[in-house]
Amino acid sequence: MMKLRTDRATMFEVQSVEAVIKNALHKHKLSGNNFELTETMLREKMRRSLAPGATHIVRKVGDPKWESNPENVPHFFDAREHWKDCASLMNQIEDQGACRTDGPGVVSSLMADRYCIFTNGTFKEKLSQEMLMRCAEACTHDSFQLYSWEYATEEGIPTGGAYGSGKGCMPYRYPACDHKSLYDVYAEGRIGKAKLEECKGQFIFDDDCPTKCTNKNYKTSIDKDRVKFTAFYFLSMDEFYIRNEIMTYGPVSASVGLFSDFLEKPDGIFQSKEDRIGLSDEKLMKIIGWGKENGIKYWLCMHTWDTWGDKVFKMPRGVNYDLIELIVLAGVFEDLDSE
Repeated sequence: MMKLRTDRATMFEVQSVEAVIKNALHKHKLSGNNFELTETMLREKMRRSLAPGATHIVRKVGDPKWESNPENVPHFFDAREHWKDCASLMNQIEDQGACRTDGPGVVSSLMADRYCIFTNGTFKEKLSQEMLMRCAEACTHDSFQLYSWEYATEEGIPTGGAYGSGKGCMPYRYPACDHKSLYDVYAEGRIGKAKLEECKGQFIFDDDCPTKCTNKNYKTSIDKDRVKFTAFYFLSMDEFYIRNEIMTYGPVSASVGLFSDFLEKPDGIFQSKEDRIGLSDEKLMKIIGWGKENGIKYWLCMHTWDTWGDKVFKMPRGVNYDLIELIVLAGVFEDLDSE
């Protein structure tokens, strides 16, 4: 029987980045996953998630609040059903609009979910994607999610509703748009260039980090409105630990390589296609639960594109499918050092 580490001194373990890359390549080869995984892809994924020059990754592998007996962890779990007072908030993750980065949308949504859980459902406000877009990442760049996690922990983010909502300290400035793909493929079928088409009619740019609320009708000051994580961390790649974290504290973030078949509406559990074309290094999402369907274990996920099939969809679980379990992050509002 699997036994969790519950002593606080052993809640985390350190892994070499080089060892993680080597192991991921080996397991991917054995699994027969349906896309070519290269060392370059893995290093780019790590670069976007770790501090510059990082040689090791610290992963959470235990928690006194986690369930140590696998038999007590349910086979099916949906955070929206488990925390009904926060379901309406969990069920929303804003479209990123014209911006290229989806880190701010995922981190701000997950942070609001977990703060609602932490306050026993008394806090039900959206937290500002706009703040992270202007202060942590850049609208015109691909996502470097580490910056959003760091800002949410060190500075905190205020409330902020969706585009046009007029809610919160800092509502989002970009409306949702149609995220279509643009392919440039060699005649012989090999991939040449492939990129995401810009949202039409929207000019994207990067602004300075604001020092006050952009919603002039919002009365609370930006500093009094901020919510902060006490800590954020990477989770073990073991899906049992990931499920424990979700069941205890709420949704987590994950990412997969973005390919052309992700732009098609998923039918059941996502399965990649042979002729898929690479579009981007990764697509971020939040995982809100898990289950099993037709003998296949799955993660219940949510993404930031309103036009990308169903907002809630399923990805294979427990096999690091499209690297979904390689980089999983979460944050808490508790003091991890206290008893």
